[in-house]
Amino acid sequence: MQKYKSKIQKRGVEGVVWQAVIYIFMAVVVFFVVLPVVLTIIISLKTKVEFQQSFWQLPQTPMWSNYAYGLSGIWNNMLNSIIIYLIITFGAVALSSFAAYVFVRHKFPGREFLFMLIVALQIVPGVLTLTPTYLTVINLHLDNTWWALILPGIAGQQIGNIFIFRTFMANHPKEIYESAQLDGANEFVLYSKLCIPLSIPILTIQLIGIFASMYNDYMWPYLVIERKDISPLMPILKSLAANLADQSGEPGVSYAVYLVAGIPLIFTTAFGLKFFINGDFAAAVKL
Repeated sequence: MQKYKSKIQKRGVEGVVWQAVIYIFMAVVVFFVVLPVVLTIIISLKTKVEFQQSFWQLPQTPMWSNYAYGLSGIWNNMLNSIIIYLIITFGAVALSSFAAYVFVRHKFPGREFLFMLIVALQIVPGVLTLTPTYLTVINLHLDNTWWALILPGIAGQQIGNIFIFRTFMANHPKEIYESAQLDGANEFVLYSKLCIPLSIPILTIQLIGIFASMYNDYMWPYLVIERKDISPLMPILKSLAANLADQSGEPGVSYAVYLVAGIPLIFTTAFGLKFFINGDFAAAVKL
């Protein structure tokens, strides 16, 4: 009987051959994912002479100063991006989570129709709203201000967030809210002390996702912001990298700039991995 079970276990993807194939395939995938990053790091540490001699040659005298020079050149715009997109991220999540809480905890005429109307808006491609949003910003004279990024950014995140948050919050035990109401808790306490703590996994998912997508946004900031001193980083990253490389005379500076620009995303990813390891994300997406 044991021999029969062992033979069954070795069949299919649990067999030694298939396991080896899977490991080799994953190793190849990881290699091609990591390779561009490794090459960028190597090039960023090369001197101008080493850069011209060979593409694959390792740096003999690593130019760590390229990173310091690059960071000093993009620090102002990177800080702009962090501030703007943190405001958008927390503003969008706070507004949409409260709206979802109202949909779940309160019954009012037209509730389901209004929710279905919000859900139906998800089928509208974002490119169709680009021109109306741009004209609205221009007519309100918000261009070349942070409001041109913050207000459309918060508004644009509501539809998907409300749908996700409402679906998740609908699974909260009603008894907890009823017990809190019997103890005299008002709506603010129910929302802040019960709903938000119970929704931490899904809120964290959205916080990280919104910040990452907004930080990488290129088109919208490029359209509404012309002043470089208040611009976020991504629309002017390429020009900043080229200018800094020309000023320093070291081509590796431009590659260092691209790597330094991803520091905020590295921190958000590291923060998100904590929840992946703890299994909180699995609980969040189990709607």
